[in-house]
Amino acid sequence: MDELNIPKLKKPVEIAFKDGGVIKNSKMTLFLNHNSAHHTGEETVIELLNNDVQFIPAVIENGGSEFAILNVDSIFYVKELDGSEASAEGECLKIQFITGEQIEFKVNEILPGNRSRAIDFLNTSQTFLTFSKDGKAVYVNKNKINKAEVV
Repeated sequence: MDELNIPKLKKPVEIAFKDGGVIKNSKMTLFLNHNSAHHTGEETVIELLNNDVQFIPAVIENGGSEFAILNVDSIFYVKELDGSEASAEGECLKIQFITGEQIEFKVNEILPGNRSRAIDFLNTSQTFLTFSKDGKAVYVNKNKINKAEVV
């Protein structure tokens, strides 16, 4: 059966889900492809999240290693725990999630001059949008956003 396994890259992340009425963060490991379908090099976390799949495999790091299959729609955001520092040059948005919790993020994508407003960024076709928080890349599920304010 091992010959059917596809080698994957392990990526440590923090994933936020709704737990009761609040957002709870869990340390997990995601599995990325060695080759991206969209560019040369390895698959990225944002590519995995914006892929056309409903469920992704992960390992929950809760003192042990528990395998889980995650529903992408239930994820509020994913924060990378390793890798290069995220750019923090974009606008700062205060995001209010559907739970009522508010977190400030910096927009981490360069948008063309005629499409560079916060509303343009939020209305892109991707479900997960790239922000930065504390110098790390954070991918926010825009379907979990109740409102956003430019700060």
